Amino acid sequence: MKPHLVFMDIDGTLIDNHQNVLPATKQVIERLQREGVIFYIATGRMLSLAKLIQKKINDDVEIIASNGSVYQKGNHIHQEHLGWNALKEIYQITMDLGLSTNFFTTEMTYYTNKKPWRLSRLARVRVMADKMGNRGFEKIQDLDHLQQLSSQIINGITIDDEPSARLQEAKERLMATKLLAVSSSSPNNLELIPRRISKATAVRAIMDKYQIPVERTLAFGNDMNDLEMIRAVGTGVAMGNSPELLKKEADAVTESNLENGIGKFLERYFN
Repeated sequence: MKPHLVFMDIDGTLIDNHQNVLPATKQVIERLQREGVIFYIATGRMLSLAKLIQKKINDDVEIIASNGSVYQKGNHIHQEHLGWNALKEIYQITMDLGLSTNFFTTEMTYYTNKKPWRLSRLARVRVMADKMGNRGFEKIQDLDHLQQLSSQIINGITIDDEPSARLQEAKERLMATKLLAVSSSSPNNLELIPRRISKATAVRAIMDKYQIPVERTLAFGNDMNDLEMIRAVGTGVAMGNSPELLKKEADAVTESNLENGIGKFLERYFN
């Protein structure tokens, strides 16, 4: 078999509701790895949290983290950073609206208003590995503190308890700055990454690194922050649990993440 690249979102795509990779999915991935297929996780989670899911398959699965701001190219880890000007705008806008924001390095989470372990269960899995305790977390005290950390911070996520008017206002104001890219992986969050960076930019860089043509690339996703990645590959696949708009934009639709959607599609595709 000629080499192929497969990119997989995590939440709602690769894992079930208990943060596990289905055994049937893992079995298909490992069989195809032995046949020369290269697999990447492509997630909004920071690198250290993406590695927790990687370990549920194997270390040969490589990683795109922080929505494309961090990715592995062999032994090298490429990083993009939000930068001080974008961080200042994020902090001032979200604090003005009373919203809580988490900022990420590859290993640490820095938060503003609401402690990460007080978020909803669904929100917690995006920002922390363990819902107990606060190891790896630090509160942002003020703008001066944030500026001291600016060279380390890669991306951020603003989370409200539910979809809200203030979250929509924050999105409009943040986009108007033209300093960063704003997307959402659920209706109650805003994912904040460097301008002109996305999962798709990382996917294209990895294609170039491996010299694998676009027609031998696949991507799986379940939400609108996966749209650019799905458009960037030869075969973009929406999960059965995706919104209708993503399904319409995708080249194909497979079963849901709870029904081994990735594994079943790969079996059909490579057979």
